[in-house]
Amino acid sequence: MATLLHSAQADRGSLSLANLFATGFNLVGLWRQRVVTRRELSRLDERMLQDIGFSRTDADEEMSKPFWRE
Repeated sequence: MATLLHSAQADRGSLSLANLFATGFNLVGLWRQRVVTRRELSRLDERMLQDIGFSRTDADEEMSKPFWRE
């Protein structure tokens, strides 16, 4: 009985580790997406910025943020 309980606890531990890796992987993906999106924002001209409801000041402010900030 103790062996079965120990195995169940070990499975939960590995599941938590898997979740930790998945969360980390997703976070890195989100950071990468922010880098790409902000780089693309820097390439938009005034008319394109206006089309998406941004001013040049808004775009500059967004582009100045580090990748880990929302």
